[in-house]
Amino acid sequence: MSSPHADARLSPAERAVRRRLAGLEEAAAADVRALMDAGLALMVERGDGRGPRVADIVAAAGLSNDAFYRYFSGKEALVEAIVDRGARTLTAYVARRVAAETDPVEAIRAGVLAVLKQVSDAALARQTRAVLGNSLSMSPGSVHVSVRLVEDLADVFAGPLTALASPAPASAARTIASATVGTLHYYLFKGDLPSTPETEALVSFLLTGATPAT
Repeated sequence: MSSPHADARLSPAERAVRRRLAGLEEAAAADVRALMDAGLALMVERGDGRGPRVADIVAAAGLSNDAFYRYFSGKEALVEAIVDRGARTLTAYVARRVAAETDPVEAIRAGVLAVLKQVSDAALARQTRAVLGNSLSMSPGSVHVSVRLVEDLADVFAGPLTALASPAPASAARTIASATVGTLHYYLFKGDLPSTPETEALVSFLLTGATPAT
C-alpha cells in the first residue's frame, strides 16, 4: 500500500487512475472469494470427489462463465486455490495455538491437537475431506500446496523444538509436521476420530524422537 506522502506527489489524473484500479482489485477479490466459497460448498454437498460443474459454481456464486474463466483456467485451478486457502488458514490457526503456550512441550501438543481438530470438528472434517478428495482426483497442481503445508507447519513447530534443545530442530519439526498431517489424512479418510490416548501417544512419540534424552 502506498503512503499518504507518496499519494500526495501524484497528479490528480494519477490519483484517479489509482482509485479506479483499487476499486477493480476489490471487485475482483470479491468475485474470487464468491467462486471459491461456492466451489467449496458444492464439493461438500456432492461429497464424491468429482467436483461440481463450472455452471453450478457460477450459478451458486451469482456470476457468469466469463467471470469464472477471467480468474481461473478451469476447475483444477479453482480446486488448487481452495486447497491453498485451506492450508494457509490451518497454518495460521496452528500458529496461534502454539504461540498461546509458554511451555514448549505444551506448545507442540497444542499444535498437534489444532491440526487434528480438522477431524474432531464434524463441519471442518466434511470440508477438509471434500477438499482433499477433489484435490487428489482433479488437481495435480495441489501437490505442491500439501508440501508447503508441511513446510509451513514445520516452521511453526521449530520454535518450541529449539526451546527444548532439539539437536536438529528444523528436521524434527518437519517430521512432526509430516506425521501430524499424515495422521490427519488417515482419520479423515477412515471416517473415525482419534481417541485422547491415541493423540497423547502420538505427541509423546514425536517429542521423544525430537528432543534429547534427559
